[in-house]
Formats: sequence, structure tokens, C-alpha cells
Amino acid sequence: MSINQLVYISQAVRKMSAADLLAIQRVAKENNAPIDVTGSLFYNGGWFLQVLEGPLATIDALYRKIEKDPRHKNSRVLYKQPATFRTFTRWSMNMTNLEDRQADKYEQLVEVIDAARSDRKIGQASPAVTLLNIFKS
Repeated sequence: MSINQLVYISQAVRKMSAADLLAIQRVAKENNAPIDVTGSLFYNGGWFLQVLEGPLATIDALYRKIEKDPRHKNSRVLYKQPATFRTFTRWSMNMTNLEDRQADKYEQLVEVIDAARSDRKIGQASPAVTLLNIFKS
């Protein structure tokens, strides 16, 4: 089975609390594990940036479902490519709330979200590729 990665950004319709984010993570873990999806969700300044990894048809269907979620708007795909391996193998869904400023790689992750929001590159790479590279190591 081939693995694909999809990265998207969207804007929260309201400020998310820590409890809101934990609830999103809990449901995502429950839903993703049985369908062989891994990934990570990042939240900062009212913006979500999410990586989904799994079979192409599965992540496409999941993204269509996510697009309809009323907790966010202005969703757009930044990256969708085949992958030779999963970057987030340990997580059916990881959650990083950058507003608590305790996150590992905080500065890099904030820069990725800011670049994605403004549609600019980080060096020569897209924000999505930069994000994936941060977690490869």
C-alpha cells in the first residue's frame, strides 16, 4: 500500500481553548487509527496546520470531511504528494498547541504557519515541505 501526505492550513472560526484542542485530538485519534491515517495537527494564533498521512483515497476522503467541519474556514491544501515513508509514524494524530509556547521546535513551527498563511516560501521550500523536513530528523 502506498503512502501519501496531505498538508493543509485553515483558520479557526473562534479561539480554541486547550480543552477544544484536546477534544479534536481525541476524536481524530479514534477515527484515524482504524483507517490507517497518521499525522499531526498544529494550532497557533487561530490557524490550524495539519499533516495527514495514509492511502491516497483515504486521506482525500478524510480531507473532504474535515473541510466541512464548522470550527474552521478558508481551508486550502498546501501539499499533496506520495511519500516513501510516514513522518508521523507514532501518532494516529498528534496535537501541538503553539500558543502554550512549550512546544518543541516552537520558533520553526510558528514560522511555518506564518509562511503558509501569507503564501510565502521559507528559503527555497514551501511551508509544507519545511514542516515535513522539521520532523524527518
